[in-house]
Amino acid sequence: MTHLSRTTLINALAKVKPETPRVMFEALSDKALDAEFRAVTAEYNEQASQLMPVSYWEV
Repeated sequence: MTHLSRTTLINALAKVKPETPRVMFEALSDKALDAEFRAVTAEYNEQASQLMPVSYWEV
């Protein structure tokens, strides 16, 4: 995966969490911003996995 710019992370978080003021994301350190983005991504992945049942094929 390529490195995402700080602006890209802030824009993405502001879009998926519109209730949070953008300035809150801008005030985060790079490490905290990355952690917040990963937490949101994990949450969305969990929601998606619950919507799509996994089927395993026997070979």
